[in-house]
Amino acid sequence: MKLKMPFLCPDHRWYKLFVSVKRVFISFLGAGLSNFIWLAAFLTFAEKPPGGPVSWLLWCLAPLITALGFSYGIILFDYYVSKNRISLLSVLPIPLVGCVIGAVVAFQFGPMFIGFGMFVLGGIAVLLREVCL
Repeated sequence: MKLKMPFLCPDHRWYKLFVSVKRVFISFLGAGLSNFIWLAAFLTFAEKPPGGPVSWLLWCLAPLITALGFSYGIILFDYYVSKNRISLLSVLPIPLVGCVIGAVVAFQFGPMFIGFGMFVLGGIAVLLREVCL
């Protein structure tokens, strides 16, 4: 017996929602991977004790790298699903604003909490991008 999934057809009413949910999920995977790479670089290159110029540079790069992960997730999903090539500059500003605001808000509770703030507000920014576009 063949399982039919009608919502996978482009003319189904839930198709757009289904594609948007998958796009947001892939962007979260991209952000998680890029944040993992940033954390590995931070643990490798940051000074002990923290507070030196390399540590501060890596802290300042965290929102940018996480926003790049969100953006590349969206770009890769669009390329592999619909073969559309969209530019990084058309996708990057919205997750970047969310990640920067999340990092600034969460930094007040401690520097290691910026990952949570970036994921929450960056994810909300990506969701708002999907709803508005």
